[in-house]
Amino acid sequence: MSGHADEESPSWLAVVRANDRYHWIALVSACILGLVLATIHWVGLVLGGAFVGVLATTLKRALLSGAGFGILVVVVWAGLLRFVGSFGDVTAMNEIALLPVGIALGLALLGSTLRGALA
Repeated sequence: MSGHADEESPSWLAVVRANDRYHWIALVSACILGLVLATIHWVGLVLGGAFVGVLATTLKRALLSGAGFGILVVVVWAGLLRFVGSFGDVTAMNEIALLPVGIALGLALLGSTLRGALA
């Protein structure tokens, strides 16, 4: 025994990944934090994807989580557009209206690849 408690106990990230309750709390918190940051700057999309990706157990699940976060961002954005009455105006722009959708999905996926660096 070397006397270091860190060597014997799992990391907080391993505990969060293993415990379903902690995992869901962390995942919801990561999504909320990512959404808040995305309203401030587009880098929040990358950070949100990274937050949910790091919580995943594998790279495949991290990419799925990143895609899920990107979809959540698009749904929230569409809901806000609908709320303020601009949804029809934005969708009338046809292909250009798809650009923010692609950006949200792509940047969230990019952020989720951080999980591969932590493997």
